[in-house]
Amino acid sequence: MSNTIDLLSIQTPEHLRSGQEHQTRFDCGEFEVNIFETFQSSTKVKITYEGLSISSMIRGHKTVYTKEGETFKFLHGSSLILPEGETIFADFPEADLKNPVQCATILISKDSLESQLKFLNINYPEGQDWTLDFSNFHFNNNSGLVRAFNELLHVATQDEPNLPLSDLLLKSFLIRIIESQKEHLKEQNSITAKSQLHVIKNYIKENLGQTLSSEILMKVGNCSKSTLHRMFETYCGKTPGAYILQERMVNARNLLLQADSNISDVAYQTGFSSLSYFVKQFKAFHNCTPGDFIKKFGK
Repeated sequence: MSNTIDLLSIQTPEHLRSGQEHQTRFDCGEFEVNIFETFQSSTKVKITYEGLSISSMIRGHKTVYTKEGETFKFLHGSSLILPEGETIFADFPEADLKNPVQCATILISKDSLESQLKFLNINYPEGQDWTLDFSNFHFNNNSGLVRAFNELLHVATQDEPNLPLSDLLLKSFLIRIIESQKEHLKEQNSITAKSQLHVIKNYIKENLGQTLSSEILMKVGNCSKSTLHRMFETYCGKTPGAYILQERMVNARNLLLQADSNISDVAYQTGFSSLSYFVKQFKAFHNCTPGDFIKKFGK
């Protein structure tokens, strides 16, 4: 299930846009918000921070390499946390001036993090251990985490700092991170137990431009129609049709962000044979038409 943080306009002034990653920093007292933007394809970029970092992709993607040798795509709809001093490397295979990679990163000092978690454990100890799971460092966002991330970004980017509100939002944000990690781990365990759903979701992701009927998905997952619907409603909280529409709308959003995107082509690539129906569904999902979306966020 994809939950993406709100798009931001490009922060880097046009005359500074180059292959070097540009950083825009916002001081929020107990933490800071950084918007990183990359405008040229690059490989094996070293990434390490002083303090805890919590990052979420806004547009584009990067390929991450961990010290343990794990490789994965860091995409929109997911977050990545790193403890202080942890080093990873990243490729930016598709970044260019017209299609920059943009990532929001919250940085929290070790002392500030310990203070925030201590507050939560002292004041809200019932049935909960408020701690971050660094073994589960790359996870899907849930809707609560997205709301908390958006609130932090909104407050941080205002002209006048609001430190009391920032402190309260940081506590909320950490709670949402912990909840999202646990939810992701539960979902991964459930998907492992229900390998049929894992196969079906991968098929959907790879075939968003094709017909995706219940009959096709039943064949892919080797399951009955009732089992198909039960798996999606249990583990995704929605019907197969609603899940497919969500994935198509997220894919359409990213295709429209590409330079010289064509609305008709995007509609076709995301599985819509009717342009008017695509526009209707896009507006219902994103609260604006594809044309208005391009005007506001496109390059």
